[in-house]
Amino acid sequence: ATVTFAEVRTDGSCPSNYTLARTWTATDECGLTTTHTQTITVQDITAPDVTPATNIVVECDGTGNNTAIQDWLDNNGGATATDNCGTVTWTNNYNGANSDCSAPVEVIFTATDECGNSNSTTASYAIQDTAAPTIDIEASDLTVQCDGNGNTTALQDWLNNNGGATASDDCSSVTWSNDFTALSDECGATGSATVTFTATDGCGNSSSTTATFTIEDTTAPTFNETLPTDVTVECDSVPAADTLTADDNCGSATVTFAEVRTDGSCPSNYTLARTWTATDECGLTTTHTQTITVQDTTAPTFNETLPTDVTVECDSVPTADTLTADDNCGTATVTFAEVRTDGSCPSNYTLARTWTATDECGLTTTHTQTITVQD
Repeated sequence: ATVTFAEVRTDGSCPSNYTLARTWTATDECGLTTTHTQTITVQDITAPDVTPATNIVVECDGTGNNTAIQDWLDNNGGATATDNCGTVTWTNNYNGANSDCSAPVEVIFTATDECGNSNSTTASYAIQDTAAPTIDIEASDLTVQCDGNGNTTALQDWLNNNGGATASDDCSSVTWSNDFTALSDECGATGSATVTFTATDGCGNSSSTTATFTIEDTTAPTFNETLPTDVTVECDSVPAADTLTADDNCGSATVTFAEVRTDGSCPSNYTLARTWTATDECGLTTTHTQTITVQDTTAPTFNETLPTDVTVECDSVPTADTLTADDNCGTATVTFAEVRTDGSCPSNYTLARTWTATDECGLTTTHTQTITVQD
């Protein structure tokens, strides 16, 4: 007898699932046969063998780190797989989620063989931000002229503008904060504050820049009233000093007064330098000086009735009057002089009596009485 062998394969649901029908046929010389068939059912129920995927942490590039994540996904998180029966296909459940400030995003990588057996490994990726924002333009000091009310608008604009500072970040937008509380209390309404401006990114990293806001007072106070001008006056008409007040852009102002007398050629000739000084709370001053020139141009006047010219007998010549004088600015002295002019005989003559009143500045008033004496 001779034996022949035949095998028939019947495919199943996948390449590794099938049946083999193996048939042996024994035939003798007279053509009689005996057959035996063995059926082998082949199946794949073993999942692929997987090495675990590994976690990755990447520094934020501001665009989602798409290239790094895609490379990680394409590489199945670094996992590998082998299958006892065939090839392996990888899939993952990544849904495009982004990591939020180092919060990990888990991804399941699944290796599936040709018959649907699968094994998985899980790993995470995290996009971290450890870099603080970059200060592109530092904050700048600002000095403003005092307006008397704290320069609130200018200060607030400066704070709102972060002192002129700008910042950028590779990973997120930047929010600004500052530590301003109050201005220092200096003269008037002046003051200053050194302020730290802080730029913070979406992950809490921060950078700072510092600048100073200053309110200064360089403006002197101004007088409120019309300022007295220089004048020349008679010695008995010196005006009283004006009372002046002043205002200031940065606070209150006080006014002080001083008068300096400079003597001239006589007691009633002199100058008065009157100076008003307005001083604000920061010590800035404005002065005004009025020069009053005092002079005596009025001669003295006699007090008594002045003697008149007379003609008298030679034995009746009157005694000379005693005269006194007053002056508008001071005292006056009176001098007396008599001049005799002889006539045609010893008892005929004239007397010229002259009284001279002189004040302290040398101004004079004279009066002459002529007495005609005859026999």
